[in-house]
Formats: sequence, C-alpha cells, structure tokens
Amino acid sequence: MADDFLNDPLWYKDAVIYELHVRSFYDSDDDGFGDFAGMRERLPYLERLGVNTLWLLPFLESPLRDDGYDISDYTKILPVHGSMDEFQAFLDEAHDRGMRVITELVLNHTSDEHPWFQEARDPNSDKHDWYVWSEDTDRYNDARIIFTDTEDSNWSWDAKAQKYYWHRFFSHQPDLNYDNPEVRETMKEVMYFWFDKGVDGLRLDAVPYLYEREGTNCENLPETIDFIKELRADVEERYGPGRVLLAEANQWPEDTLPYFADGDGVQMAFNFPIMPRMFMALRRENRRPFVEMLEMTNEIPDEVQWAIFLRNHDELTLEMVTDEERDYMYNEYGADPRFRINVGIRRRLTPLLGGDERRIELMNALLLSLKGSPIIYYGDEIGMGDDPFLGDRNGVRTPMQWSADKNGGFSRALHHKLFMPPVNRGRHSYEFVNVEDAEQNQHSLLNFMKRLLALRKQHVKTFGRGRIEVLPAENQSILAFIREHEGERILCVFNLSRFSQSTMLPDHDALGGRVPVEMFSQTAFPPFEGDPYHMLLGRHGFYWLKLEREEEIERTDAAPPEQATVDVEDGELPVLRVTEGLQNVLVRTLVEGKGLERFEKLLPDFLAKQRWFGRKGEAIRSVSLNDAVRLQKHPFPVYLSILNVEVAGQTEHYVLPLTTTREENAGALREEHSHACLAWVAGPHREDRGLLHDATVSSSFWKTLFAWWQQGGKGQSLKGVYLPTLDNDVRRHRAESVQLFAGEQSNSSAVIDDEYFVKLYRRLERGTNPETDLLDYLTEQGFPFVPRLHGTLSFRRSGRQYAMGVLQEALDVEENGWSHALTLIERFLNRVGDAPPPDEVGLPDEHTDEAPARFENVAPEILQMAQVLGIRTAELHQAFARAEAPDLAPQPGTGESSEALANRIRSALTDTRRLIDEHEEQLRESDITTPFASDWEQAERQIDRLEHLEPLEERIRLHGDYHLGQVLRADGEFYVLDFEGEPARSLAERCRRDFALRDVAGMLRSLEYAALSAWRRHRDEAAEDEDEPPPTLETWTEHLARWCEALFLSGYYDTAGDAAFAQPEAARRSYLWAYLLEKALYEVRYELNHRPDWIWLPLRGLQRLLKEAHPASADGNDSEQAVAFDAEVEPDPAADAVRERDASER
Repeated sequence: MADDFLNDPLWYKDAVIYELHVRSFYDSDDDGFGDFAGMRERLPYLERLGVNTLWLLPFLESPLRDDGYDISDYTKILPVHGSMDEFQAFLDEAHDRGMRVITELVLNHTSDEHPWFQEARDPNSDKHDWYVWSEDTDRYNDARIIFTDTEDSNWSWDAKAQKYYWHRFFSHQPDLNYDNPEVRETMKEVMYFWFDKGVDGLRLDAVPYLYEREGTNCENLPETIDFIKELRADVEERYGPGRVLLAEANQWPEDTLPYFADGDGVQMAFNFPIMPRMFMALRRENRRPFVEMLEMTNEIPDEVQWAIFLRNHDELTLEMVTDEERDYMYNEYGADPRFRINVGIRRRLTPLLGGDERRIELMNALLLSLKGSPIIYYGDEIGMGDDPFLGDRNGVRTPMQWSADKNGGFSRALHHKLFMPPVNRGRHSYEFVNVEDAEQNQHSLLNFMKRLLALRKQHVKTFGRGRIEVLPAENQSILAFIREHEGERILCVFNLSRFSQSTMLPDHDALGGRVPVEMFSQTAFPPFEGDPYHMLLGRHGFYWLKLEREEEIERTDAAPPEQATVDVEDGELPVLRVTEGLQNVLVRTLVEGKGLERFEKLLPDFLAKQRWFGRKGEAIRSVSLNDAVRLQKHPFPVYLSILNVEVAGQTEHYVLPLTTTREENAGALREEHSHACLAWVAGPHREDRGLLHDATVSSSFWKTLFAWWQQGGKGQSLKGVYLPTLDNDVRRHRAESVQLFAGEQSNSSAVIDDEYFVKLYRRLERGTNPETDLLDYLTEQGFPFVPRLHGTLSFRRSGRQYAMGVLQEALDVEENGWSHALTLIERFLNRVGDAPPPDEVGLPDEHTDEAPARFENVAPEILQMAQVLGIRTAELHQAFARAEAPDLAPQPGTGESSEALANRIRSALTDTRRLIDEHEEQLRESDITTPFASDWEQAERQIDRLEHLEPLEERIRLHGDYHLGQVLRADGEFYVLDFEGEPARSLAERCRRDFALRDVAGMLRSLEYAALSAWRRHRDEAAEDEDEPPPTLETWTEHLARWCEALFLSGYYDTAGDAAFAQPEAARRSYLWAYLLEKALYEVRYELNHRPDWIWLPLRGLQRLLKEAHPASADGNDSEQAVAFDAEVEPDPAADAVRERDASER
C-alpha cells in the first residue's frame, strides 16, 4: 500500500498529514533545538502512529521573530536544525518508509533582514521595486489589518528609503511586489529549488495577499488566482503530476474555492471555515453549525481536496465566523483572556476540550470521517497541553513530550538552553502526558488514535475520496452521514451531546436492505428494513458502521442494555428536614452535607413549572446552589439564591429569592401561588416548621430587598459580592406600599409606593445587561420618553460580574401599548360596522401617502397612535446615534452585516419551511393554506441579492425586542421600556449594533398582530351572541393594518430625516423587507410550537412577504417591483396579551 501511495499522482487525496515543527520535535545534539537528525530518528514512531504525510513548519534561515515565517534566505537551513545533507537524509528515509513530505513556501513576504529588502531600501537599487513602497499611507485603505493585537497599520516607515513599505503581517515582514516580473520568476526558482530536492508538496503561506489593488480589500484578487494557476502549470510541465500545492487561504468558502479554479489551480486548500463550526456544534450539542458549512464546501472539482484539521500551530482562527459565532466561541472556549490572540484562541486540542477523553475521541473520529485529508498536529495524538505564559502563539509550539524524563525527553540540554520550555505544569505536562507512558497504556489516547488511523487506512478511498451525504436525523444532537465510494458505504453517526441520546434515522435508499456492521468490533446491528431506524448513543459516542448486504455477513446479536428506572413524585410537596431553625435554612444548613443535596434535588421539577425559567420543555440535567445571601434573619428569613442549572449541554444561572411562611399561615399562599411553593421545611422544633417558597410573591420581600439595596447590599454571602448602586435621594426613601403584578413574567418586578419600579432579572449572564447601559445613557441625556434609571444591582464572583436587577422611575400608567391599540381598534371596528368594503379607498403605495378622509373618520385614534410611535422610535434611534462611549457609539454599516442578516434569514427560512412541512396535515385539516414552493424559492433569491446590496450607512444600539408590549401610555404620552433585548439571545448579541430597521420591523409586525387579533376577538364575541359579523370587516381590518404601517413609517422617516441609520434611502426598503421576513419566520415557528390555533395570523404575513420578494440591483437601488413598505409584518409574539411582559404589567 505504501508503494501505491508513493506512485499515485492523486496521493494527496489519501493523505493523513502530521504537522510538526522541526525545532520542537526532537533534539539529537543537545543544543536545545530540534533538528533533522532527531526527526529522522523518530520516523519509526510516526510510522507506527499511522500517518503517511509530514508537513514541516519553517526551518530556513530566519531571525525567528515570527517563528520562522520571517525568512532571510529561502535556500539555506537554519544551522540549529542541521545541514542540507541531514535534511536530504531525513527526506530520503521518509520516502523509504512510504511517507510524503510537505514544506513551507512563504510567498507573500520576507524578513526585513533578508538581503533583498536590505538592498531594496536604497531607492536607486535594482531591487527597490521588489517590495511595495509609498510616499504616504493613503493607499489600499480598504485592506484590513490582520494582526490587530500588535499592528495599527499595514504601512511602516523606513528611514533609509524615506518611504513607507507595505506589510500585511508584522512590520518586520515586508510584502514582496508581485507586480514585478522579477519577483515572480525568483519565487518560482525558490519553488523549483525545493521540488528538485525531492519534497512532495509546498504549503503556500498567506497566499491571498500577493497583490494589491486600490478600491479592494487586497485579498483573493484575480491576479493572485492567475499567478497560482501559472505556478501549477509550471510545476506540472517541469515535474509531471504528483507535486502538490497546498493553499493557506483563511477565507470564506466563496473566496477559497477560486484557488482550485477548474481543477488547474492548487490541488489542496485548507478548509478554515468548517473547523470552528465543529467545535461550535460540539459545544452547542447541535449539528447545525457544522452541517451548514459542510454543505457550502462540499462541491469542489474532482481533482482537488480539502485539507481539514482540528488544531494547528496558529490560534484557533475565528476570522471565518459571524460576529455572533465569534462571541459564542470566545465565551465557550476562550473565557480566559490569556488564551485570546488576534482573532482566535491559542489552545491545543486537549485543553481546549477540557481534557474530556470522550470529546477528544469524538472530534478526532469526526475529523477522520470527513471528506478531505485530515491533519494531526504534533502532540495532539497524546493529549499534550499548552503554556499560556509563553508569548504570541508559542504556547502551542512547545517541545514534544517523549517521556517523563528531563525536558520531557525532548533534549538532554540544560533547561535554560532550550529554545522553549516544555509544558511542565498541570495535568497535561510531560510528567503525566508523554509518548513512553501512552504507548504502554492500551487505553491511552495515543493507542486510540493508532486504532482509528489503522481502521481508516483500510477504507482510505471511501473516507478520503467518497461522496458525503448528511442524513436528517430526528435529534439535532446527532450528526449522521453516509460516505460512499465505488460501492462501499459507511454510515458515520456522532452524538454531539454530553449525555446519552436517542434518535430516528429516516429511511434512505443507501440504507435500505443493508445491515450496519460496527467496524471496530465487527458486530452486526439490526438491519435497515425501510422504516425509520432507532439508534442509541452514549455521551459523545460515535459509530463507524459499514453497510453490508444481509447475505454477505453473519449476524451477531448483542444483549439489550439495562433499562434505568426513575422515581416520580406523587404531586404532594416534599418535606425538607433541617437540623437548625428556619433562620439558617440556606446559609448554614442547606449548603452543607445532605441538606444541600436534598434541596438541590427538589429544584429541577420546581424550575420546570416557572414562567421565568427560559428552558421549559428541555431536560434539566442538574441544579446546584452557586451562592446565597441572607437579606434578613428576623422576623422571617429572606434570601437571594443563585442557582447553576445544567441544561442542553450548558450551564445557566438563575436567581431564586426564597423565604419561609410559617405552617399556620401557609394555606392561603399555597392556594394563590401554588407554582411558587418549593417544599415544607421541618426543623428540630415545632416553631421551625414552615413553607419554603419563591419570595417574590410576598410584598414583604420587596420591602426587604429595597431596604437591603439602600444599605449597600450587606449580608452573609457564600462565595460572591453583591454590588448595588443607587441615587442618593432614593437612599432616604422608606418603603410603605408594594404593588405586585398578578401575571407571570420572564423577570420579577414590583412598584414601591408608586414611585420606584424594581426589577429582578431571573436569568443571570456575565457582563452588563443592555438595559442598564441604555437606560443609564438615556437618563443622562435627558431623553424624556423612557423611565429614568435610579439604581442597579449586580453580583461578582471570581472576577466575573452579572447584572441582577434595576431600579427605575415608576410611571403613572394608563395601559400598555398593546392594550391601548386593541381598545382603539375595537373602537374602529364598531364604527365601521357593516359599511361597504373599502376597495375604493385603496392601499398606500408610499409612506408619504395621506390616508383617505373616509379612513381617518373611522380610525383617527389608532392612526395617530401609529404615527406618534413612528416619531418616538426615530427620536430614540437618534439618541442612540449620538452616543460616544465605545460600547454605545454607532458603527459603520458593512457588507458583513448584510451577509450575517442574509445567513440568519436563510437558516430561519429553512427551519420554518421544515416545521410547516411537519405540520402540513394539521394545517390542511384546519383549512389553512401554506406558501407555494415558488414563493419560497423567490424569497431565497431575494435573500441572495441582499448580500450584494449596499449596506445602510450606520449600525446603532437598538431596543432589540421592540413591540407594543414594550410601550406604555402614561400622562397622554408613549414611553419605551424593557431594553433587555430578546431573552433568547446572548448578552453579546443583545449588545451588538444593528441596522435600525430591525426595531422598526418589530413594531410594524406588532401593529399587524394587534389589528388582526382585535378583529378575531370581535368576530368570536359576535359568534357567541349568535350574531354574524359583516364579512367586509376583515377587509377593513387588513386595510387598517396597512395604513397604520404607512403612518408609522411616515412618522419615523420624516423624523429621522437624513440620519445615517436610515440611509441610503434606496436600500432601506429591501432591508425592511428582510427584517420583516425574519420576524415573520420566527413568529410562525413560535405559534406552531406554542399556540397552533394562532398560526393563521403570522402565516398571512409570511405569505404576503414571500410573494412580495423583489429583486434589488447590485448598486443598492431597489427595483420598481420593490416590496411595499407596509408588507405584512409581525410583532414578537411576546407582545401578545397572553405573553405578559414586565412592561405590560405596569
């Protein structure tokens, strides 16, 4: 097989690549540096491991300011690595052992110590034009800075040349000028030099940046692609097929694919975008992020191959992810700032995955299952660690750990002579993790990798070259796909969850009539017989199943697994026995020993019943007490407790205020607030018996909280610090009365003495809640239409701060915006009565149209309300646009913002369409029509066009969850409140700037919802009275909704004027359509999942939007067929009266 590999011109498609650093691998002469003699000595280890290709990081002459990527001579080996003869001996032996060798060709730049550059500094030199010079820095301004941690410009001044030179990376790495034919020919000669030595491939470092052109980002330019194709043609003409060019292009798929050209570009390119999404899918326990990118990178020419990897010598790059995904990855994998560098995370695989062997094995198995040539970074096969205290990316480039001996067996040199210290701290240090120990332990990661690679080698053509097709497993935590090549079929199934999972695989032509045979044990599973196939997988488990014909194998049946039993409560409240009195329930009793264990076991069932718990319907894995502070001891104990809740592979934090009510007074509370009751508490004395319950249902709790807040948050806490802030005038106020809200809410709140509104956030997230940021800013600015902020409450533990609550001005509320709108629309419906249909009135074509007198006569109040809301919304956005603080100030609109929006809508459209299909029969039985396929397709085309549309000029901070329920009517005016954003989004997402039309779309949908909801209620009430409502009433309602939208937009755009957040005018109609569609898609999913009887309402809006999908020209001008500004719109269902929110209760 080795001979086949060495003789096959397509060998790179069957390659398993081992990436290693000569300097870090093995020191044969004890000078502290790895060398070629040492690598040659260790080739037997690599052969036993099962890899067949070696990729060597830079080893040429260099000042080593960028670990060898700053080359000062392209044809000389750095002396510490050995001689050219030693390199040749290593190369020859690698070939003798059936291994290919790939080395680095740094095309883009040299070291500033390279003789070429030193000569080029003389403006009269022949080599001056070998680099890119300028008299000033006002060139190529659209090119981004790559190393944002260290560089503030792509230009650096050279005192000798008296000019600036161009560099895309570090300032000591000047870029070569590829517009100079001498440079191109010289670099070809460098390439020939190494191919003449016998290397099998060259990794083209930083290849996207070879050329510069004004008005571009200087990446992936057509000239670069042409030069790459020229290199490929020259190599094949000189050497024939089989010498490989591997492109390092850290770009999005659409920018990487051109390097393959039509099969006549590079033979290989790294698949950068798919790598972070593998980790994202694992952490989210959901296959979707990975599958989406897999589908985007699946179609490539037959002759080429992706190089795929989990980790390498650089940071885990997050350049090719969206802003939201980058924030998520930083929070989940790079929470410690020491591990963040540039736009990525500098961690090795094992510590990145927390040392969890199951996850490490799962990810390696997934890597080796995919279409492409997998890369294993040296040391990851044994679980090496990293060193965060080493600068730059050196922490993941430490010496290989061969044994527990001195220097990890890498070198016998004195420790201080080593080029870099080995990892010598923690559980991944060389004392605990090394090759010698791993080879002797049959259960080690190293031996697992050997078995995995050996099995893959038996099916290398299927894994390396075969087609891949993802199966839509019922469970999103399960990733299943088929690999097929020349008749061999392999089913790969992965459980991305940290818990055991069950799923159904759909019937599929490739599965029918086949028997899955587990490839490690050769155990046959039950055959696929044309029905959905049930599978069970343990936590982070995986299967490689060869799909055999039943007649070709012998069945081996295994015994079924044992079934676990679960105890179920009988519905009565449990009794919690404590050894001390009620005053010490949490702080002394429950936080120790059995008491804490019993308390925590009660919490999952309790949380599942709470309106404010954000993960209802999902299995709670565990709940633990994070912290508790006692606010008062007498006459009754009151606590703020913070819970850690494990659900869906994530830990979330919730606030649970607790108190006790004595047994004799508990009856009424159990009747009125049964959902708030947790357990009976039985102490050592009769007076220590009571009911433990959520304290927020008690008025006395809010007085206690208010007083504790005024006193500076003092109290006995377990592990954290509570940090209240408060205006001085509030500190002197004595609470007398409390108004509780009857409705259940996502947070808990009360009004103190009709003056102060207190809100306690139930779910805690690290960072500043957008509500505190925005209200603080708006209060400071004197913005009149929001409640003033008087104070905040936060919790800090281990350097992490969490927002817990706010204290605001209490408004003299008449009613919330939703209720007020329903009242006005009901008034309109009564006026219309059985009037003739409004066909002759017509619908608005532009937001500047004036409503006909006939309409104004029957709907003056609701139309005025819509216009005033538009004005207030624009004034709010203007206030946000004036912010100057770094976290609040506007940012320019970018094409990336448009792409992110388009990607979100694509995902939402796919999810919504699938959900509608799943409910098709139910909808048909209810006589509800669903969109046609052509409508979906037209919308998809419009979404594609959105990516090329000119972005709006400015992104600003937004309300983020804007609908009628977030507006209050007080003193004849409308006030905006609840600036938390959508609770389902992370804090980072809620604090991100976005186009202002997102808020606009939310309110437009809310107006539509209010109109149709009022009509439906009017119709149903008439039916109860056996009175048939006029059939024209529905038409009147639909026209009303559209005129409300028109007047809202009229108020908004007229007030916004030429504000950057509302420009360019030519593009905003398309963006509004996009945000409306995004909201409508969300709403359809919400109603189908929670209130299927209401699905008719958002489906109306969705169908209209799909039909009104319109083409937009590339220059940003909407076409004549642009969607009407009043296209069917949606509010968040949260605005509905059924979903009462904090604001709607005031």
